[in-house]
Amino acid sequence: MPQRSDLPEPLGREPFAVRDAIARGVTRDRLRSSDLQRAFHGTRSIGLDLTQLADRCRAYLPRMGEGNAFSHLTAAELYAFPLPLGALAPFDLHVTTPAPGRAPAGRGVLGHRARLLPADIVEFAGLPLVSPAVAWCQLAQKLGVDDTVAVADWIVTGNPYFNVLPLADFDELTAATASRAGTAGQRTRVAALPLVRDGPVSRPESLLRLLLGRAGLPEPLVNARCYGDDGQELGMPDLAWPDYRTVGQYEGDHHRGQSQFRNDIRRDERFVDHDWKVVKATADDLFRRPVELAERFGRRLAAQGWRGRIELRHLGHFDR
Repeated sequence: MPQRSDLPEPLGREPFAVRDAIARGVTRDRLRSSDLQRAFHGTRSIGLDLTQLADRCRAYLPRMGEGNAFSHLTAAELYAFPLPLGALAPFDLHVTTPAPGRAPAGRGVLGHRARLLPADIVEFAGLPLVSPAVAWCQLAQKLGVDDTVAVADWIVTGNPYFNVLPLADFDELTAATASRAGTAGQRTRVAALPLVRDGPVSRPESLLRLLLGRAGLPEPLVNARCYGDDGQELGMPDLAWPDYRTVGQYEGDHHRGQSQFRNDIRRDERFVDHDWKVVKATADDLFRRPVELAERFGRRLAAQGWRGRIELRHLGHFDR
């Protein structure tokens, strides 16, 4: 059986187009060999894990047209945007070509045509992607306002706990929205922008913040350091209302680890020792019992002096 060494350089080290291989003297029998992957029509690759999105994108590169970019849910997943389970990228790749060009087509590809400027395309992990701001605008065509906000929160915040830098700032999201007036998703984008905040580092944190705001509770600080009257640093809770000595913690599954569990207890006890209220929420609370969760936060804040009125009529439910 022909081996990898039969391929002239640089073929074999990177995915390649069949037409280029034939032009370099590779036979059709060699191109049918079992060591060559045929992920897309007219392409070959070696050794990629085609169950992984990034490798499928690499396998498609020989078919990539000039100025084209991976986009929509494909770009969102490559950027690791926080998405609801129902919006996870399909196996097919989203690829956008600049108008007035023809949208890409073929097995395994979902083609789009849109106005794309050179600045709208960036290189990310060696792949041409629409910019984070453009990908966010595209997602708004499918997501509701709450999840559009949650993705934007993540874009402008990043995740300092995992050294993930912000991918764009609020001005970039605003500019991308303004440039797409009259296009699909614009109503969602315009509604989401005023709700975006720098601070949430996960989708549940963003959704919890939105839920409590919709219930009429005062807006909290998000992942901000809190201090006691004696100046002692108490911790950096997910949500905090210093004026009412109340904090909220979303307890995701990562809090079950022994070290994290013990750190959480020490932090919560510091707040209690300084006469703060601590409210904890889980996924079941947020996604299955949002009214009960909002009421609990309202009661704790009221016990600490808040005199507002809680509004429960329009809370709705979030998709996981």
